[in-house]
Order: sequence, then structure tokens, then C-alpha cells
Amino acid sequence: MPRWVESVERRIAASTDELYLLVANPVRHKDIDGSGALVGVTEVSTTGRPLGVGDTFSVAMDLRGKYTMTSTVIEAVPGRRFAWQSRPHRDSARWRFLFGGRILRYEFEPDGDHTLVRESWDLSEEPLRLLLFGFRRTARGSMRRTLDRMAALTGPRRVGG
Repeated sequence: MPRWVESVERRIAASTDELYLLVANPVRHKDIDGSGALVGVTEVSTTGRPLGVGDTFSVAMDLRGKYTMTSTVIEAVPGRRFAWQSRPHRDSARWRFLFGGRILRYEFEPDGDHTLVRESWDLSEEPLRLLLFGFRRTARGSMRRTLDRMAALTGPRRVGG
């Protein structure tokens, strides 16, 4: 694994397509966010279909203060991989080039009747990566909670509790 990338994995009892559709729809990100920082989606460049490379979405965040991030989809391979790169929203011009550039990536590998899901937090293009790298333990915890939420929202449904 590259020096600036933190990843977690989990086997989830759901198909690669079901999991891909969950992360390729930013409106669903609040449902799976394990950080607790995502307030909601404020803008989506394309609706009615899973996002593709070049599409954007903006989210309101509240982590040590309120702010908005705009993400650009940089990888979109249905059922296999989905990633976006986040930067401060265009209204945050003074912060736009100071920080931002981190990449969140989901990779899906079929594993019998499950899918191995890998979520990565990639700081390789983040200008302040030296500062943010200290948060890698926190990021791993957030990603584990995200995968737990994805597992709870997908796959076989329990009947009768």
C-alpha cells in the first residue's frame, strides 16, 4: 500500500452491483457515513443515474466547524471501483488551493455470495498530507463504521428480528 493511503476491508453479504450503486449515489452517502461529519448533499451535477467520471457533487460537512466540499468522480467502473476527489466548494475560494485533493475510493471484489469491499483514504494529492496523515487512525475507524453501515443497508434482510 502506498505511504499516503489508508485502507480497510470487509466482506459484505451483497452483490458488487448493489454496493456500487450505493456509493455511486451521493444522496445515499449520509446513510453510510461512518465519520458522523456529513450533514447532507447540497448539489449533484447529474441525477437519475449513478455518477460517472467527471460528475460532481457537493456536501455540507460539520467536523470541527461547518464547511462544504465539492467532489469530482475520478473512477467509475460499475460493480468494481468508484472514487472521488474532494476539494473545498467554489464559494470557499480562500481555502480552495490550501487544502483538498484527498481521494475516497471503494473497490469491490466478488467473493462467493459476498463481496470484499475495500475503502481507501488517499492523501497522495493532498497539499497538507503531512498534517492530515496524523488523522489516519481516526480515518480507519470512520471507514470501518462506513463498511458496517453498508453491510446493514444491503444484502439479505433478516425476517422476524
